[in-house]
Amino acid sequence: MEDLVSGLVEKDKSVRNCVLSVMKSDSSFSWSGAAGIANQDGQVPMNKDTPIYISSITKLYTATAVMRLYEKGALSLDDPMSRYLPRELIQGIHEYKGKDYSHEITIKQLLSHTSGIADYYTEKPKGGKSLFEMFLEKPERSWTVDETIARARNDLEPNFQPGMDASYSDTNFQLLGKVIEAITGKPLHIVYEDFIFHPLNLKHTWLVGRSEPQLAPYAAPADIFYKDMNVTKTRSNGAYWADGGIVTTAEEMIIFLKALNEGRIVSGDTLKLMHNWHKLQFPLQYGYGTIYFKLPRFIIKVMKVPPLWGHSGSTGSFLYYSEDLNLYIAGSINQIESKSKPFKLMIRVMKATQSKMDEERTRGSL
Repeated sequence: MEDLVSGLVEKDKSVRNCVLSVMKSDSSFSWSGAAGIANQDGQVPMNKDTPIYISSITKLYTATAVMRLYEKGALSLDDPMSRYLPRELIQGIHEYKGKDYSHEITIKQLLSHTSGIADYYTEKPKGGKSLFEMFLEKPERSWTVDETIARARNDLEPNFQPGMDASYSDTNFQLLGKVIEAITGKPLHIVYEDFIFHPLNLKHTWLVGRSEPQLAPYAAPADIFYKDMNVTKTRSNGAYWADGGIVTTAEEMIIFLKALNEGRIVSGDTLKLMHNWHKLQFPLQYGYGTIYFKLPRFIIKVMKVPPLWGHSGSTGSFLYYSEDLNLYIAGSINQIESKSKPFKLMIRVMKATQSKMDEERTRGSL
């Protein structure tokens, strides 16, 4: 495992730092390590406990909070978001072919990216720029959550009629964050703490700009790059929230996913609902805040790649579980440019794990 991490940083100049954590579900094997420079300004080395911006993996935490409320009977997945959100926030956010569907969009459609609402972050208005591009140009300009929703409502067009297709949209989860706050009467970061952070004793996990970790003082999160550009300053933007604002460590991500998988946050039946997969973008499928990743055998000819479920983030972060290998994998390469590199790293980790398991079986049969 150490060679995989150090080799990636040494051979790929676009990856300035990397952290990886793996654990067997029965805790019979675990490994965590890191390589590279965490913070360029002070030349601080990366280590296994360096906090990382996990970007869209936050959606899995947000979905978990929604499903806790579902279990408590505080909401139905078929409820329209308009039951909880003010008219002025959502009116006109989904006007498609002459009809306004804004008040018909359900919690389920937000969770599964089937609402059709435009993505405030990546989509561009006609003749304009994406918000991501604007962040790069003016990293000092901070956006509020309400401004991100207003951008989707006022500047962008919906992609399809609600429930008729699937399209990834950060706006969906900003709206879910608003729903959580409306139901609980608490700020989102407090709900995270009540439902997830504190019960699991996640002392190095927090919502950036809204809270701080339980354990202080704490190290600065690792730098993030887009190609050769250090874009870490953009992550302090107030826009990142229920869709991508959590900072944590690789090991604490595994603690969270393991608890979720074992029914210690929501029930097994509720987790099955979260695994209601549908096609999103090859080779990914999406559930309720969860991603299912499976490669066909013809793509990877050396071995059958076991399917994974969990979530990824645009910063190169990843958190997945392989049921076939009983293996949790988490970490980040902190590079936005390539979406495939984290998956390639996870495939190498699974190959190494599979080889080790095969060797142990061979020795046991002798």
